[in-house]
Amino acid sequence: MNTSRLPIQDPIVKKGELICHQDSLSSGGKAFRFQVQCAQIEAFPGMNADDEDYLPAFLIQYGDRYYAYLNRCAHVSMELDWNPGDVFNEEQTYIVCATHYAVYDPSNGQCLGGPCPKGAKLIALPIYQIDQQIYFGSL
Repeated sequence: MNTSRLPIQDPIVKKGELICHQDSLSSGGKAFRFQVQCAQIEAFPGMNADDEDYLPAFLIQYGDRYYAYLNRCAHVSMELDWNPGDVFNEEQTYIVCATHYAVYDPSNGQCLGGPCPKGAKLIALPIYQIDQQIYFGSL
């Protein structure tokens, strides 16, 4: 059984749907967790999931920009959070995997250090903003 079929606690967001209001985020603060259905994203190497499965994701603010990634370490596919939504290091400058201590650039998901293979990066998800609301997908 795929672990991606376990009960879902975070909201499911489909393309074109609201993820959250920007006031729910702060630069380097807690991530907003959500789930995406595999059928709603591009397949990637090692996806190991069916179209009807769901994968954990998160939305962050870094500086004055917003970024969304699958909640999955590029080293081993485990969620990054220390606690739900806690993906940043103490200085709020990098995303860090709580299990492997891989360090990622929040602005592009590139692995900067730790056990990731060379060139590894987080899997980015498309988002767009209308007024103060952030949506999943592309306009």
